[in-house]
Amino acid sequence: MKNTNQIVVNVQLHERRVAVLEDEKLVELMIERADQRRMVGNIYKGIVENVIPGLQAAFIEIGIPKRAFLHIRDISKFDPFADSEMDDDDESLHQPQASQYGMQIQKILHKGQELLVQIVKEPIGTKGARCTTQLSIAGRYLVIIPGAKHIGVSRKIRDRSERYRLRKTVAALKPQEFGVIVRTIAKGRSTEDIKQDLEQLEQAWQKIVQRAKSLPTGSLVFRDAGLIPALVRDQFSSDVDKFTIDDEDEYKKIVDYVGQVAPELVDRIELYAKKAPIFDHFKIEKQIDDMMRRAVQLPDGGEIVIDQTEALTAIDVNSKRFIGKKQLEDTVLKVNLQALEEIARQLRLRDIGGIIAVDFIDMTRAENIQKVERAFLDALRKDRAHTKMLPVNAFGMIILTRQRIQQSVFSRITDNCPVCRGVGRIFSPSTMVANIERWLIHAKRNFSGNAMILVHPSVAEEFFSDGSERIDDFKSAYGIKLTVFADASVPPENFRIIDAKTGEDITKKY
Repeated sequence: MKNTNQIVVNVQLHERRVAVLEDEKLVELMIERADQRRMVGNIYKGIVENVIPGLQAAFIEIGIPKRAFLHIRDISKFDPFADSEMDDDDESLHQPQASQYGMQIQKILHKGQELLVQIVKEPIGTKGARCTTQLSIAGRYLVIIPGAKHIGVSRKIRDRSERYRLRKTVAALKPQEFGVIVRTIAKGRSTEDIKQDLEQLEQAWQKIVQRAKSLPTGSLVFRDAGLIPALVRDQFSSDVDKFTIDDEDEYKKIVDYVGQVAPELVDRIELYAKKAPIFDHFKIEKQIDDMMRRAVQLPDGGEIVIDQTEALTAIDVNSKRFIGKKQLEDTVLKVNLQALEEIARQLRLRDIGGIIAVDFIDMTRAENIQKVERAFLDALRKDRAHTKMLPVNAFGMIILTRQRIQQSVFSRITDNCPVCRGVGRIFSPSTMVANIERWLIHAKRNFSGNAMILVHPSVAEEFFSDGSERIDDFKSAYGIKLTVFADASVPPENFRIIDAKTGEDITKKY
């Protein structure tokens, strides 16, 4: 039986959420807010602020609060502007090249030097963004790398004849000054589709060149697509059975774009118009709540326990109530096999990156250990993030690494708890504002009066930022006049809503 894959998008005034479902089970959650816009893929005109020979790295000022980190391994070996059309005496756009001076960063970069950098990893915690001087621009089917010469084809396209066809097609089309990587989604696409994508990417590059010439240092030269456009570009393919979104304007944009690049997929796009909020209808809110829990229950009574620290994530597998009907070794194998499927899902869902240690229940038979290793590898193949797994060690543990390019979803929607001093987590003020908006969405059909909202002072401060713009937006959108009061007695992740006319507490009424 074929698995059903679905993308569900919820658009709110100040937040956009994307849920990827497999057989109605949430496997990926992406969130974008106005104050947390995606940075990966953005290109900035930066200036070298400091070169650290001991780290073989430099800090680059790019016009955001935290300086970007550039390691020598991320300095390109070629100049993307070497073949660009520009005046012979215009030296401002020539990029530093690692191949010219060997592997000593102090010979490549100097303080005050201007260069273009592209973000490859979001700022995480106290660390600034990580960047590279090897620029690339992603399209629907191709990625171009200005200054490079090679042609690459995604490893996920395994058919040799198709790989050969795509490589030959790109070789006949691409200009000499670009390297090209063929994306997985290009499989089966026509020469005309690939040509059109390449032409659009060339035009985008020419705009970058012009902006890089004219803008001062610290400027954003190129902004990569936002959450929803990038999602459609990168993930919406024939593997997705349905794409459902609850905003008409975004729906029209998606239909227009898909109609140009993949018209055969247009009929899979659906505008959600039911009364219930879209994430409630698809039972996603409940799964998000479950994601916040430390322990995750397995189908037959076992559980996995997930503990995240700054250095690594530890996952423990417990049999708990599951005792099985066969010998102990068979019971342990079954629990471990169920656990690894759920672990692979939780890594994607929580977007856990870095080093991950999984402590499976000890097994004695070599064939069972091999079964678990093979099954875990198969489960991890569904993950778009790059993972590397080591074999089961003598302690019955598997160590793996998972690519981390941004804060995990868990970190993005929570803050350190001021009560427990970081041992636990609570919803951040911006998440609380989004939760209150979802309350308004539920209430708007049955309540249209004045409401008083009692929230923790930190949440009130979030409401009053930007000149109380959010309160006005909510009133316009949902027809409910709001008065926000800061109340230190209200816990940071709770709120109370009072009917201003009757004095009734209506928090749980809607």
